[in-house]
Amino acid sequence: MAETSPAAQPPLRIGTRRSNLAVVQAEGIRDNLQKIAPERSFEIEALRTLGDKDQSTALYNFGAKSLWTAELEDKLTSGQLDVIVHCLKGESAILDICVGERSYNC
Repeated sequence: MAETSPAAQPPLRIGTRRSNLAVVQAEGIRDNLQKIAPERSFEIEALRTLGDKDQSTALYNFGAKSLWTAELEDKLTSGQLDVIVHCLKGESAILDICVGERSYNC
């Protein structure tokens, strides 16, 4: 089987919310990935999620989780995005990001 050359690879698609904080975080991830893989190209797709679109319904009335992530997760699992970036404000978790054979904590 022939290897695909890096130049022939499609851009890595990074999904995030359209909020200022989310876009800045996605840009930071993109910039760091670009340092690791300078031969690759990267695209950021900023989405308006249900939590962004509906500003009038009280959060407790939605009756659903993932108001800010469901659309991103759907696009990721369907293959429309390769990576999603979402802020874990208030979370005490440390995330491991694996790129190739390298692992990074953020």
